[in-house]
Amino acid sequence: MNESLAGTLGELQAQIYWLHDAQKFAQLASAAATIYMKLGYTQQQAETAGKLISEAYQLSDDAVLAQEADNFDKEIQFYHQVKDKLTQVEIILGYQTSIAIHQMKWWIYFRHRQKLQVLLHLFLQNVKAVGLINLLTAIKLTSFLIEIGRVHKSRDRETTKHNAIKYWAELLKIKPPQYPYLG
Repeated sequence: MNESLAGTLGELQAQIYWLHDAQKFAQLASAAATIYMKLGYTQQQAETAGKLISEAYQLSDDAVLAQEADNFDKEIQFYHQVKDKLTQVEIILGYQTSIAIHQMKWWIYFRHRQKLQVLLHLFLQNVKAVGLINLLTAIKLTSFLIEIGRVHKSRDRETTKHNAIKYWAELLKIKPPQYPYLG
């Protein structure tokens, strides 16, 4: 069951990256909602989370445009709105530990090509969600996400999907009280 679920979730996660690249935000929202429905959340929770995640992606694109225009204040303003959207996702899903700040920060640092900061905030996002007791899992999840980002950047769909499936297979082994994945 977990292998099949991991395959489905990994495929959806990989699909989200390409939907974002194509700026197909309605489909991105639907794919994100499907992930949360498959994880056992209600349809309303999942659809609302998917919509908010899609909006966070759109705001992050606005932040990139502000970055390209050398408007640092506007860029940071957009990223704070990203964090607010992701925090709303956490609230809707009933998460007890906030990880939205780390997702927002690694998005910023990824766009600014600050690899060490990306690594740090990916790790913090994972370890805060799964707990210190699952430190090894958090390290593995972080490495899978780093690899996903690397191969997605090179436009390798199959390897992106393969790594996303490995990410979910590892995560589902521990049945965490909340998931570090927010889109």
